[in-house]
Amino acid sequence: MTRSIADFFDSGNFMPHGHCFLWQPDILWLHVLSDAAIAIAYFSIPFVLLHFVRTRKDMPFPKVFLLFGAFILLCGATHLMSIWVLWRPDYALEGVLKALTAIASIATFLITIKLIPQALLLASPKQLGKVNEELQAANRMLETLYRQSRESDQMRLRAVVDNVVDGIITIDERGTIESFNPACERIFGYGADEAIGKNIRMLMPEPYHGEHDGYLKNYRESGVAKIIGIGREVSGRRKDGSVFPMDLSVSAFRLEDGRHFSGIIRDITQRKQAEEAKAQLAAIVESSVDAIISKNLEGVILSWNKGAEHLFGYSAAEAIGQHIGLIIRPDQMEEDRYILAEIKAGKNVEHYETRRMKKGGELVDVSLTVSPVRNADGVITGASKILRDISERKETEKVHDQLRHAQKMESLGQLTGGIAHDFNNLLAVVLGNLDFLVERTKEDDPLRKFIKPSIEAAEHGAELTKQLLAFGRKQALQPKIVFLGELLPYFTVLVRHTLGERIEVILALGSNLWNVSVDPSQLQNALLNLAVNARDAMPDGGKLIIETHDVNLDKEYAANNADVVPGDYVVIAVSDTGEGMTQEIMEKAFEPFFTTKDVGKGSGLGLSMVYGFVKQSKGHIKLYSEPGHGTSIKIYLPRAEGDVSVVKQAKPEALPVEEKSALILVVEDNKEVLKLTSSMVQSLGYEVLQAETGGEAMRILEARSDIDLLLTDVMLPGDINGPALAKRALAIHPKLKVLFNSGYAEHAILESGILEVGVNLIGKPFRKQQLANKIEDVLRA
Repeated sequence: MTRSIADFFDSGNFMPHGHCFLWQPDILWLHVLSDAAIAIAYFSIPFVLLHFVRTRKDMPFPKVFLLFGAFILLCGATHLMSIWVLWRPDYALEGVLKALTAIASIATFLITIKLIPQALLLASPKQLGKVNEELQAANRMLETLYRQSRESDQMRLRAVVDNVVDGIITIDERGTIESFNPACERIFGYGADEAIGKNIRMLMPEPYHGEHDGYLKNYRESGVAKIIGIGREVSGRRKDGSVFPMDLSVSAFRLEDGRHFSGIIRDITQRKQAEEAKAQLAAIVESSVDAIISKNLEGVILSWNKGAEHLFGYSAAEAIGQHIGLIIRPDQMEEDRYILAEIKAGKNVEHYETRRMKKGGELVDVSLTVSPVRNADGVITGASKILRDISERKETEKVHDQLRHAQKMESLGQLTGGIAHDFNNLLAVVLGNLDFLVERTKEDDPLRKFIKPSIEAAEHGAELTKQLLAFGRKQALQPKIVFLGELLPYFTVLVRHTLGERIEVILALGSNLWNVSVDPSQLQNALLNLAVNARDAMPDGGKLIIETHDVNLDKEYAANNADVVPGDYVVIAVSDTGEGMTQEIMEKAFEPFFTTKDVGKGSGLGLSMVYGFVKQSKGHIKLYSEPGHGTSIKIYLPRAEGDVSVVKQAKPEALPVEEKSALILVVEDNKEVLKLTSSMVQSLGYEVLQAETGGEAMRILEARSDIDLLLTDVMLPGDINGPALAKRALAIHPKLKVLFNSGYAEHAILESGILEVGVNLIGKPFRKQQLANKIEDVLRA
């Protein structure tokens, strides 16, 4: 079977038609071109038929068109095959293709014969044309009738009713809806076909729903109108059951068939919502704790809420109609003009912190937010202001700032005090050895020219460490109860000599001043520092005023100043007429090494020393200044009870006696300082014993009873520091003399850095002559 099929399609024994046309090629190409043109045409027809069937889906017999398209497609393939066999003798394949084409053509013919009766029933173009003419005639007649109806008054009225924005309903005397315009459809949600013929009650919620028929009956019987001829606000009910507010106007009219009523309805939902929002906003504004104010572009106040009344003290009647300058200081009007310019430009001003003025003239800190107010056309016509009282927050921030500043100054004090203490030990060794060099060289020795500037430099370093210790509240103070009315005049003379003739010094002492407990010499240094700073701030001369008076700092003041203890104080105010300071400089003025002077013209320790001295004296210091208006520094010293001490003048230094008979125990943990101090004491003619710790010193004290003086450092390692050593030593030897030395005085014998009465102390670094005088004073006491 397979071989038979293969033999059927085998064309090896056949000769192509092309060989027959070799002697006439023009006939060959005539066949090729003709068959190709026919094939192309045949292939195009099925696609046209397919497009026609898909486009005209309403056409009957669509499958016939598709079958016919397949038949045409096969016809085109037959012509292509005729071209193919001119060169290849595939006559069997050509025969099969022609057979398929024949089958398709017969099928098409049979189906077409079957469909001819049905096709004959389709309307002919002539019949369709006649029907179309009849339809057009009917349409023209309807258009004529419509034009005639529109020309009538009734149609003009209907056009008006259909296009008004308000709902219009007509009902008969039984309440049946007769007309329902498009606006009603929009308002109530019912279509006209749903509403017409129904009772008007369907559009009414309770209580109107149950009362409506009673209104109509009463009107028919008595003629008394409760709602007819009267416009009022009622509620309507939509198709979805929701109730809404509406304005209703009802009128009555009579036709041939009886009395009728018309109602004009306006949905006022948006108006009500706007009114409610406005009322709610007004309530919010009125109940706000913040001041809410509106003004026009001329600055005239237009509204003034309760918050504004509470904040500024003016009632609404007092404020409305007044200029906004009512609550603005004259010197701040430029600020308000700037804000107004921003508003006119359409900008908002948010959280602007400033100060405004209350009715009594008191200033209040406020946070200000201002927004432009526009009219319906978007034109800016004014401004609304929200002012929040931030006084309490400002006070809290102030206290926090003071606390942070105090903590910073305390930290700086700890740092500088520790550095100064260690530096003092180094300076003690340097100065001591320089003193020994002076003793061991002659006046004409070439080394003397190097020794003297070295001593001066070391002494300058010692002065700087004293200032650092003063700032760190670690200097050794020797307070006395003094009366400033007697002490300050002496200081003022010194100040006048220091400042020169170009500065006028004025002393204004208060009457009946309280006594204070203060170290007179350190107070003098503090006043001299303030005076020198004032002089530098007045290069062209000026005035320096020193004033005193009594004051009580109460709990309220203390609450706003973290470092103040409430109580009685004596104030020393030092004021100048100099250049003044900016806020930024004031914030750093008391910090060590901060200075506004040129390099080399100031150490930056003057005010920091004053600050430390006042704090160590349990006092309080305040700085007031404005650029161009001078500076005032107030020192508050706590009131002291007791008798005034006699302030002794420093006696001239006396040379030590040549012969000494005392035995001195020197206790110092720093080996270099111990060695130097022992050498100094021995060079003064005294016998010396040495110890590096309190424990070692106690063993010596327990073994010896002939020790006359204990010279000990305050800070010693271990459990026994200087004060503890002195206490134990005095318990063993009650007549023993004690002299303390220290780079600073933060230890048990000091209370906040102030020496207790009767304690002898020499500060490091000390010169040999200073040590000689101090030892002599203690031994002779």
